[in-house]
Amino acid sequence: MPIYNSPDLHNSRLLLWNINESESELISSIILTDYSKSRLKKIKSNIQRKQFLGVQNLLKLLEIKNDELSYDINGKPILNNQYISISHSFNYCGLVVSPNKVGLDIEKLRPKVLNISNKFVSAFEFNLIKKANIRNITKIWTIKEAVFKAFGFPSINFKENIIIQSINDDFDKAIVKIYKNDLIEYYSIEIINFSQYICSVAIQIK
Repeated sequence: MPIYNSPDLHNSRLLLWNINESESELISSIILTDYSKSRLKKIKSNIQRKQFLGVQNLLKLLEIKNDELSYDINGKPILNNQYISISHSFNYCGLVVSPNKVGLDIEKLRPKVLNISNKFVSAFEFNLIKKANIRNITKIWTIKEAVFKAFGFPSINFKENIIIQSINDDFDKAIVKIYKNDLIEYYSIEIINFSQYICSVAIQIK
């Protein structure tokens, strides 16, 4: 069921879904195209099938027909008249649509993120967050993943090419720079905490 519905997040729309329904319940409320049926058929994991169907239900809530959604060669979702980003983690899924380039990432709080933090957190960013605990490091990961998804180009070094320039006192907002060669973009970040999860939304600053 939907647990978060933001109708105006910097002119963007964010929806999150707690997947506590059965697969048959999820599929009963939507009409899948042949393309979507073929995608679902290829998914073997039960939780991934439910995540896929949860997203289809979110599309329905936004009155987006699932045949309006396609994917590029890198697996990035595409809509004709606006930008979209999709994420899922365990029993949660979400999507965001925006007139600007946008990225979404949802991650469950897990201790193992601390073991890899040096691969994506710079010395400046460690100093910025003050406390390198599970929650703060997970926030950094979701921020960078969301910005990476919005940026839309592969082969990005998360530590060097995605730079968190500033955060607010509550660390629920940030400004981020990402670059590749001569292309530079800036993103405004909104961070949402729920249950044992962190969700970051990255919206391009024009």
